[in-house]
Amino acid sequence: MTHDDFNGRLESYLDEYEGVTPLPDAVRDAVRAKLPSIKQGGPPRGPQRIARMTLQLPTYARYGVAAAVVVAAVAIGAMVIGPDSTGAPGASDSAAPSATVAPSAGGPSSLLDSPRAGDLPTGNYYLDLPAYPARIDFAVPEGWWYYWSSASRAASDVHAVLVNSLKTTGTDYASAWGLGFSVINQVRTDPCDPGAGNMAASVTGSAAALAEALRSWPDFPVVSVEDVTIGGYSGKRVEITQDEGVDCEGVLFTTPTGYEFGPQFSSIEPVVNQFTFLDVEGSVFVIWTTDFPATTIFEEDGGASPDPQAHAADQVELRNILDSIVITPR
Repeated sequence: MTHDDFNGRLESYLDEYEGVTPLPDAVRDAVRAKLPSIKQGGPPRGPQRIARMTLQLPTYARYGVAAAVVVAAVAIGAMVIGPDSTGAPGASDSAAPSATVAPSAGGPSSLLDSPRAGDLPTGNYYLDLPAYPARIDFAVPEGWWYYWSSASRAASDVHAVLVNSLKTTGTDYASAWGLGFSVINQVRTDPCDPGAGNMAASVTGSAAALAEALRSWPDFPVVSVEDVTIGGYSGKRVEITQDEGVDCEGVLFTTPTGYEFGPQFSSIEPVVNQFTFLDVEGSVFVIWTTDFPATTIFEEDGGASPDPQAHAADQVELRNILDSIVITPR
């Protein structure tokens, strides 16, 4: 299908669609105004690494009218490709709230039930998933939003809260800056060379073994390893960097669902990422963080100006989130 064919079908869809909740005329008009700049085939890849775990979503998946473009485009795609195509939302997402609501006063809210777009309401949240070895509770401040790694939130084994870069850079971009929760299936021997295979399964047996194994990575050397305790569980905090001149996207490890987890760096010193490996109920639980003050490469690829202090205030909030984590065994 050509770009013009796609836009034509999308325009026809906007003319005819009513659905359960009809699109307001203002939204239809705004979507049409965006059509000339829409490219078929989804968001760009390359340096932005949308398809890999740099913990980011294209901005249009989060905000206002542009989100309506995606909704309409998905409907057109279903007509063109058919119902058996991969990537359709799971049943757990079909009933997800569409409006921003505050967490219940009676206790924390499941992150899976949070709004699908926009910032998370400030409050306490939890993740209690079969993929994780325990329940995770934590507090989210104002100006953060939710990322999950697959069509179905409940089936995802990567969940993250990322800061809205509007408040730090003044630009409307997903930041790729924050923290994420995950589990590991296989660890790459060489993050830049998929043909090099994976490390032995035994390296995922404990936080200490995993931290030691990462010291062998080429191109992404380990800067430091320290003992930590989070939520009552001990482990290792590993900080990695990227060698100068390395321009591969880098896949560090894969999750049980096959998701490829990669780092997100700044283009300004310090060029670091942190991974906390916790020994939790016989498994290693992973917390990924971007505890650096500068703009991320993703923000700069989107047009933000490099700023060595863009996320300095966010670092305080990030550490507060980490301090708020409570891990409860089942």
